[in-house]
Amino acid sequence: MSRLIMPKPDEKTLSRRDEIVADMRSIVPGEGVVDTANGMRVFESDALTAHRQMPLVVVLPQTVAQVSRVLKYCNDRNIRVVPRGSGTSLSG
Repeated sequence: MSRLIMPKPDEKTLSRRDEIVADMRSIVPGEGVVDTANGMRVFESDALTAHRQMPLVVVLPQTVAQVSRVLKYCNDRNIRVVPRGSGTSLSG
């Protein structure tokens, strides 16, 4: 059985977490940004629970414009993005 090797977390991005969360809140208002450990726990894995990784922040955009702005922000700052479906491990 092969072992899943994940990339190491980017320390530069991790050190800017508070700034990134605040910026995400300006793009996706209300409850569209989840940044507490309890809130993010459901997003640390999908139905395949062999690998768990707590996200830096969870962003739940509601519009195409919000998706576009979030992805542009992340691309401009070299922040890795992991899109998520329904969490069933059946997509892809």
